[in-house]
Amino acid sequence: MVELIARAGHPLGLKELMKLNALHPGQQTALKRVLRELVKAGRLLKEGKRFTLPKSAVEVEAVKSEKVEGRVERRGGQKQRAPQFEKQKPTHERQKKRIEGTLKVHPNGFGFVHPSSGEGENIFVTPADAARALDNDKVVVELVEGRDGRTTGRIVDVRDRTRQFVVGEYRENKHGAFVQTDIGPVSVPKTQLARDGDAVKVRLGVGKRVLSPDDRLTGEVAGSLGKMGDMSVEVLGIAYAQGFNEEFPAEVMDEADAVETTVLEAEANEKGRRDLRAMGLVTIDGEDARDFDDAVWVTDHPKGYRLVVAIADVSHYVEDGDALDAEALRRATSVYLPGRVLPMLPERLSNGICSLKPDEDRLCMVADMVIDKAGVAVSSELYPAVMRSAARCTYEEVHAVLAGRDVPHRVKFRPLFEKLLELSKVLTKMRLDRGAIDFDINETRVELNEDGTPKRMARRERLESHRIVEECMLAANEAVARYFRERGVPTLSRYHAPPDEEKLAAFAALAGAYGLNVRQGPMSSKELNALLKQLVGHPEQRALNQLLLRSMMQAIYSSQNDGHYGLGADDYLHFTSPIRRYPDLIVHRLLRQIWAKERVDGDELEKKAVQSSERERAAMKVEREVVSFYSCLMLKDRVGEELPATVSSLAEGGFYAELDGLYIEGMVRPSGWKFDPGLYRGILAGGKVVKVGLPMVARIASVNLQARKIDLEIVALEGAPVKAQAPQVRRRFEPRESPRQERRSKGGKGRPHGKSHRRR
Repeated sequence: MVELIARAGHPLGLKELMKLNALHPGQQTALKRVLRELVKAGRLLKEGKRFTLPKSAVEVEAVKSEKVEGRVERRGGQKQRAPQFEKQKPTHERQKKRIEGTLKVHPNGFGFVHPSSGEGENIFVTPADAARALDNDKVVVELVEGRDGRTTGRIVDVRDRTRQFVVGEYRENKHGAFVQTDIGPVSVPKTQLARDGDAVKVRLGVGKRVLSPDDRLTGEVAGSLGKMGDMSVEVLGIAYAQGFNEEFPAEVMDEADAVETTVLEAEANEKGRRDLRAMGLVTIDGEDARDFDDAVWVTDHPKGYRLVVAIADVSHYVEDGDALDAEALRRATSVYLPGRVLPMLPERLSNGICSLKPDEDRLCMVADMVIDKAGVAVSSELYPAVMRSAARCTYEEVHAVLAGRDVPHRVKFRPLFEKLLELSKVLTKMRLDRGAIDFDINETRVELNEDGTPKRMARRERLESHRIVEECMLAANEAVARYFRERGVPTLSRYHAPPDEEKLAAFAALAGAYGLNVRQGPMSSKELNALLKQLVGHPEQRALNQLLLRSMMQAIYSSQNDGHYGLGADDYLHFTSPIRRYPDLIVHRLLRQIWAKERVDGDELEKKAVQSSERERAAMKVEREVVSFYSCLMLKDRVGEELPATVSSLAEGGFYAELDGLYIEGMVRPSGWKFDPGLYRGILAGGKVVKVGLPMVARIASVNLQARKIDLEIVALEGAPVKAQAPQVRRRFEPRESPRQERRSKGGKGRPHGKSHRRR
């Protein structure tokens, strides 16, 4: 590692080191551990997020490197020198060099272009230049200068962009037309689709049309949405900002329209497809679900249970390489918002022929498993089939039947539901015994009125029926993952890395301060689960649980099978939701290739894994921001009210509090605030200690709909009044307007306007 940095001649970041070492995402934790040891030993220095050599070691490593590279080899009696690394060219010789990559824009305006090749360092882009494109755009930069060892570039072209649409206010004047958006003014041709002041949807230009002569973004009005400030306009704007939208390109709709709306008899009888239409499979989903991609059935078996999980056969209709597939990969996931869904596939498929509707023939992919009384899979068989759902059940209906209530048309399924519940309890025990972690996190959802306005925030109750479906899906996903591993065939796995060691060490230190005995160092999921049980009933349970959760890594998709830490599973992937997740569709296609005895090429899997992981994070961001927007709507007319609240988390600049019964969080920024990360507590100016779980009375100080932020003030803490304090002023790291936004502000051209998924 040291020699690699010496050869590079400049600091390297974690991602660059992973690429240069040909490491996959599953090896990131191990690499971080090696880098920490090298820093402790003094062989490397950490500068921000980059690693470099100590000054005293630079020359030594350079000499070592030169000796290795200049080593003499004898081949056929001839002396040859090993290939030399190319020396850095002078700046004036590389000014014309162009590199393609992805632009990542910092809140302060500047950005970095990550080379698509994965080679070399990220290229710094000034705020003025970063304003010429959007975050996550595929751009071409021209290298123009080197500063402080950093390569700097100028954006000369935009090849492609994730954010295709933007929402804004349409304006006309004698010079032409533009749309005022959250990213600044976008030049558009005059249109008859909207009037001055209307909220419109704009398709952004790409390539040579991306910038107008006056350096503005360009686009074309694609439709009127009503008036700025309408809830639907704001929600769509949030989705568009992350590259999602509610419409599909014409060529995608053309392909979807060509799909039959019913299963043909020839399809049902194709070679290798089994007939399960008489089995009695049922779907179990939320009341507001529109696409049903999984059905279940269970019965007794001499060795325990026979569980059949049938999944919509999307791969039969969406072929690799067609327009439907390209758009599905671009989105990679459906986005679920209050009252609406932005689907991965057009509705003709997602809510039509692919959806396992009751009393209709549907093609499916099946995981047929035998599970013993200890919850261990004894055997499993995978095959394509045709099915006919016996009922479209809801979680609430199943729960009511299991509770002994009389539910019309569902009571006849009680034996099936009871057997499913029995099996789910066996599977849950098996998973917990082997080390699966169950934080049982509270999920909050927005309930809307009939007119679409937010009514209230509600806790999503986790019923036994939810557990039934979750356990069946986990069993199917593991069975399919084992199928690939046993055959040595590449696939797209769901990888969850062990906890971050530094954060875990911080948790251990805090737990020790509170009298708990937690050993230092890496911890197996089984050990961590045992620790969670120790925390039950502890006075600091909420704070400790929060810190422990923060140490957990985010699950990603990977072409390597490195197991799933949180589930305690050696083999895991996503197979059960191909209507709403692209990785599941990939897995289905790979199964088809195996059954057809075709060679499986895994070369493109990692690129699709990265794309799927990125779009999953983008969808989660949209869902969070939409919930924040509705939260602000519910409180915008209640500024000044004093309400009971509970401290929910702590930060450097203050703390968050959740309003009791409303399940809405706001930020408190008291002056004189001091944060002690070691003991995970804060101290107010008067010496009062603030900890997670502390009761308080909060005043709603302000609600910013545009920024989707709620500010609170302390009225009383633990029943004792607190003297009013001026809010803490943030002087550092405050996001700065981009040059384009500054021009807009100074020019006075308007203000900017701004199913329960447990992602295993």
